[in-house]
Amino acid sequence: MRGTPARKLAAAGTAGAGIAAAAVAYLEVGGLPGVLYAAGICLAAFFGAVAILAKGTEDRTEEVVPEREPAVASPPPRWRRKKHVIAELEGDLAATSAELEGDLAATSAELEEHRRALANLATQLTREGEAAQQNAERLAARIKDLEAERESLNELVARERERFERTLDDLGGGIGRHGNELAELERELEALIAR
Repeated sequence: MRGTPARKLAAAGTAGAGIAAAAVAYLEVGGLPGVLYAAGICLAAFFGAVAILAKGTEDRTEEVVPEREPAVASPPPRWRRKKHVIAELEGDLAATSAELEGDLAATSAELEEHRRALANLATQLTREGEAAQQNAERLAARIKDLEAERESLNELVARERERFERTLDDLGGGIGRHGNELAELERELEALIAR
C-alpha cells in the first residue's frame, strides 16, 4: 500500500510535466502546428499517467491474491477489462498520433506552398517596382524635355511678338508721314485752286 501514493504522485508528475511540455511546444511553435504538438504531448502524458496508475492497481491485485491459491489460467475479469481499456487507449493514442502526423504533414505542405507563393509575390513586386521606377525616370526625363521645349517656344513667341510690334510701329509711323504729306498736298492744291 505504500506504493499507491508514490504512484499517484508519479502519475500527477507525468501529467504535469506533459502539460508543461505542451505549453512550451505551443509557445515555441505557435499556430495550428503548435496546437497539434501540444495536443499530442498532452495525450501522451495522459496515457503515461494512466499506465502508471494501472501498474499500481496490478501490483495491488497481485498482493491481495494469496500465494496458496493455485494459478488461474485466465486473469481476473476486472484486470482483463483494464487490459482491454489500456489496449484500446494505446490504439487510440496510435491512431491520434498518426492523424496528428498526417495533419502536421498536410499543414507543413500548405505552409511550404504559402512560402512559395509569398516568394513569388515578392519577386513579382520587386520586378514591378523596378519597372515603375524606370517608368518614373523616363517620365521625369520626358517632362524635362517638354519644359525645355516650352521655354524655347515661349522665347520664340516673345521674339516674334517684339518683331511684330516693331513692324506695326514702323507701319504706323509710315502711315502718319504719308498722312502729313497728303495734307500738305491738299493745302497746295487748294491754294492753287484759290488763285
